[in-house]
Formats: sequence, C-alpha cells, structure tokens
Amino acid sequence: MPFRTFHGWLFDGDIKREIPNKEVLLKYNSPITPTYVISLFLNNGKLNFFLNRNLNNISLRYLEKEELFKFIKKCVIDFRVQRRSLLYKPYEPRSKLFNALRSRIPTLKNYDILLLCELIEKMDKKEKNALFSALDLIKYEKERVKHSKQKKEYKTIKEFIDENFSVVEVGSRF
Repeated sequence: MPFRTFHGWLFDGDIKREIPNKEVLLKYNSPITPTYVISLFLNNGKLNFFLNRNLNNISLRYLEKEELFKFIKKCVIDFRVQRRSLLYKPYEPRSKLFNALRSRIPTLKNYDILLLCELIEKMDKKEKNALFSALDLIKYEKERVKHSKQKKEYKTIKEFIDENFSVVEVGSRF
C-alpha cells in the first residue's frame, strides 16, 4: 500500500501538497528507498540523465527522505513525467529451486532462471528427482522405525532365513 500512496502523491501535480502517511513513507525501514525512487525513472532519458549526473553517488544516502521526495516531485513536474512512462518490473516469485539455481549459475539473468524453473517443473518425475538430487535440493531422511511393531517370533531358523534373506541354491558342477 505505501507504493500506491507514494505514486499517487508523486504524480498528482501539486507541488505544495504534503507527503501523505509520513510515518510509513519516511521510516528508516520503509520499502521506498532513495535507490528505488531514482530507479523509477530509467525509461525517461532526460530525467534519468539528470538524476545520474546529480544524485548517483554516495551523498544520496545522506539526504533526508522528505527532501529527496520533494525534489523528485519537482523533477517529475519540471520534466513532465507521466505515470505510464515508469519502468514496470513484475513480481518474480522466488522458490527454493530458483534460489538454488541462482547460487549455482550466477551468470544467468533472473528471467532466464525463471524460464529454466518452468522447464524443470514440466519434466517427468524421475528426471526431476535426479536433477534435484544433483542440485542437493532433496533432503534424505532416514525412515523412522516404529517401535509399535511387535517383533515376530520365528519357530525355526529356516523360517527366519527364508523371510529375511534371499537364498540362492548353488548346484555342483561335477
């Protein structure tokens, strides 16, 4: 919800309007960080160049969020940026398989790994299990012995051997 509130305030066109819901948007652990705000304008060439030239350094971290937000709102109004020209990054689900592939193959892009995950999910069960074991994603658990089973008592040794061992009779060659 803070993203919707922030974007609504950013693109309303009124420079004098105060930041709504300040206690959420200006918190230190707010999801709207200075880096996020700067990265919003990657599709807008002129504003992106201006922000890179002036704010793409470590001093960006020392600005107060309120000052930065007001500066960005002024830039949006001056450069006539519209909401529909923002860069849209869809949500990428992160699964255990995705994280394992990401750590094993760091050279692939995220969308390539997502495609690879889809292909792995479509594999048959035997191949998928082999791949999961190769990536060490399957936890091998011991079968737990249930103590509730009663021990079977055998009357003769031959009965015990026949039930617990496979016996192969070897004939003589001569």
